[in-house]
Parts: sequence; C-alpha cells; structure tokens
Amino acid sequence: MDLDSREVYYHGELVVFTPQEFALVEALITNRNIALSREKLLEIAWGYDYGGDTRTVDVHISGIRKKLGWEKIIKTVYKLGYRLEVKG
Repeated sequence: MDLDSREVYYHGELVVFTPQEFALVEALITNRNIALSREKLLEIAWGYDYGGDTRTVDVHISGIRKKLGWEKIIKTVYKLGYRLEVKG
C-alpha cells in the first residue's frame, strides 16, 4: 500500500479502490490489531458529518476482504466493528 500515490497492490497487481475503501484500509493498517468501531471507521473514512448508516462500513469491508483476500485477516468484532489482525 502506497499512501502517497494512494495505490494498493495485491500479488503484484494494482487493486482499484474507491476513496472510502482506501481510507478504510489505511485506517485498519494504521490501527492494526486494534478493534475500531463502525462509528470510528465512518469518522475516519467519511468524515464527521457523514449522515448515513453504519452498515455501509460492513458493505465496504466485505468488498475490501474480497479484493485483497483478507477474509481471515479483517476480523469482525462482535457488536463493535472490525480489527485488522496482524501477527508478529
């Protein structure tokens, strides 16, 4: 993940992300191994004034998981949100 160019590569291939997906991946990587609430992820990726439903985070996380093959790396934290689980 190149934060400056806002590009993400998976197995050498460029992965196309929406601005919100990129912001979510950046938030998860920056806060790896820390559980973030859906509200916190909305705040980071959409800004304080986002008036939508927190379920939009779930939809975007699902897309990120599929695009990066991170089904087992982005963990759902029951009744809270998500955590990027990195060992080591």
